[in-house]
Amino acid sequence: MRASTDISKVRLLGWLLGLVALCCFDLALFRENRLLAGQGLTVWQLPVPSVSLMLTALWLALLPGCLASGRGPRIFGLVSAVILLPGVLLAVGQSAGQILQDAPPGARVSLGAGFWVCCFSLLIIGSDLCRSLPRPWLWKQATLAAAGGLLAWILLGGAVDQLSLMIELSQRRERFVQEMVNHLGITGLSVSASALVGLPLGFCLFRFPRLRQKVMPVLSSIQTIPSLALFGLLIAPLALLVTHMPFLERLGIHGIGWAPAVIALALYALLPIVHNTQAGFASVGPAAIEAGQGIGMNRFQLLLFVQLPLALPVIFNGLRIASVQNIGNTAVAALIGAGGFGAFIFQGMGQAAVDLILLGALPTIGIAVVADWIWQILIGCFQTGGRS
Repeated sequence: MRASTDISKVRLLGWLLGLVALCCFDLALFRENRLLAGQGLTVWQLPVPSVSLMLTALWLALLPGCLASGRGPRIFGLVSAVILLPGVLLAVGQSAGQILQDAPPGARVSLGAGFWVCCFSLLIIGSDLCRSLPRPWLWKQATLAAAGGLLAWILLGGAVDQLSLMIELSQRRERFVQEMVNHLGITGLSVSASALVGLPLGFCLFRFPRLRQKVMPVLSSIQTIPSLALFGLLIAPLALLVTHMPFLERLGIHGIGWAPAVIALALYALLPIVHNTQAGFASVGPAAIEAGQGIGMNRFQLLLFVQLPLALPVIFNGLRIASVQNIGNTAVAALIGAGGFGAFIFQGMGQAAVDLILLGALPTIGIAVVADWIWQILIGCFQTGGRS
């Protein structure tokens, strides 16, 4: 009973925080141009009163799911939270079109602090409701899929094209696609290269424990080096290498660009991959190995059909950590000419353009969330298969 009460308090706190943000904070910011601070607009100052009333009513309807202990009200609360997240975005986007009708040509409408606080509150409520329901893992995956689908439908449908963030995107659409390819390419190459080295190395550390005391401190020390410093340390050696091996230049390898970014990020990803690979094999109990030996399996068969399947969830968790970590670190690689969404972030910081910063930051967060979601699904499937 105590746990249930604590969970209700968490949801109630998230609901109250969102209600304050919805009613008192600025959901939108009107700016005469993209660089000015602008004027904040609360939900009651939006030009469409029906939208304001609808958002308030939906938020009030979320309260029973935050307080009730029954399964039905909790599911209703979860559905309400999933609808509210794109609903707030749709309300601000539709209001932007009304606001800009009589505004100067360079005017913009941006998302305000109240919008982001509402999103944070819904995240708290939704994650806590998923944990309180039977089979929380399935509810979490279904909730993420539903919320992501609704957001994608709104963004692709053109309902929020008048927001300043979408205007920045429309003006840089071709470059956005190019930087997305760069971002995904650098992340994919770095994680793949790290996996090719880290998976066999992790298995060697499992088979030869004495190596662990020599290898793990080295991998841990790499994590202490700031990413930008590691990028810089690789510029001079790569430039010297290209000077003595001209064929590398024909492959696109230079002292700056994608090559030092991939190498540095691969080094960063080694620790979680090696550690989780070693821990995954070490987590296989002796009873499972004895059972395999009892039916006549040799050492290779034990590895392939017993140890590896049982260790895969832990190994995949290491790959999940490495992937999410590298997706974020790739943004910093834009400072050495590697491209990626970090190019928008640093360009926006130089111009003091918040929406341009968000044009790089939000896709980076979105890709990280999607990658984490995919890895969690794979981990859950192998855990289910292992238990069966």
